[in-house]
Amino acid sequence: MKMCGIIFSEMYSDELNAFTHDRNMAAIPYGGRYRLVDFALSNMVNSGITSVGVLAKQHYHSLMTHLGNTQEWDLNRKNGGLQILPPYASESLNQANRGKLDELRNALDFLREDTSPYVVMADAHVICNMDFRPVVESHINSGCDITVVATQSKMSNSNTYKSVIQVDGNMRVTSYALDHVPQPGDYCGMSIMVMDRQVLIDTVSEFTARGVYFLERDFIQSRFNTGDLSINIYPFTDPVLRVNDIESYFSSNMALLDEGISNALFRPDRPIYTRVNDEVPSHYGMDCNISGCIIADGCILDGNAEHSVIGRGVRIAKGATVKNCIIMQGSVIGEGASLENVIVDKWATITAGSQLKGLETAPVIIRKGVTV
Repeated sequence: MKMCGIIFSEMYSDELNAFTHDRNMAAIPYGGRYRLVDFALSNMVNSGITSVGVLAKQHYHSLMTHLGNTQEWDLNRKNGGLQILPPYASESLNQANRGKLDELRNALDFLREDTSPYVVMADAHVICNMDFRPVVESHINSGCDITVVATQSKMSNSNTYKSVIQVDGNMRVTSYALDHVPQPGDYCGMSIMVMDRQVLIDTVSEFTARGVYFLERDFIQSRFNTGDLSINIYPFTDPVLRVNDIESYFSSNMALLDEGISNALFRPDRPIYTRVNDEVPSHYGMDCNISGCIIADGCILDGNAEHSVIGRGVRIAKGATVKNCIIMQGSVIGEGASLENVIVDKWATITAGSQLKGLETAPVIIRKGVTV
């Protein structure tokens, strides 16, 4: 079955503004060697999608640099391939995000030129490894207007989810709520949806012409409540990580250190692709002590690191200690420095003897290129 893909790249940029003041949310480093966009894009490529549009409103230079000529994803093609879809030049970049329908308005030409009967839409902030082909097949068999991929809540929690869905014994949707706390048995939307391409084009054209811009609220919830929209649920049971604020960014990176989660996300049969950087192997000094870490290539490790995610080309000097930290590409941890629950953005320098300690729920953040 033929399908095209749409990736929403910056739905939570404001909540992650410590990292997005000069980069698109989808380009935020993740897991030592990846960017957030790699997961949604790799899932699409592994599902046989060869035409993908990435919606990006601003600060997309680093995103374009990362995606490059898209050869790692095999999307450097004459027909289809990958397109960055910025807003029209007449639109204000400072205008608040008015919703997914508003963003999809910038993808109408992309959608009209494509010939695929179905569109898979995914947010860059959702980390999972998924084959979209069974999702589209479920959508076709259901005969519904839209299919929503969701995970089932197993226990009570206080987290608010963008969409919370209730079903009956026959998996028919009985309730679709937004910004809601789920109860056990409820389904939490993963911001992954499938629609017929022409239906999506007609919906975007109709609603935005009337000044209506929110896909979930103004289209899905509103029309479901009036009985004018049928929703199919595709249950997803593998691990899912969500990045929608600083705390979840930190905790989801730390979750990658769990072998079960890591094995579910990084499968040999469905690899997660990323831009290739030709780096030498990391160097481990005679006196270093490294345990329970993800270590990317090109690092020089003379100090100590525990339960941390270490990006490419990081230097940890002798006597330095890093614990429960995310250290991004090219950063330097000086001799004798001590870091715990800290996120260090790219190319930052922590001077010798510095002492930095945050909380798991509120990590200390060192911005890109800063010396502390």
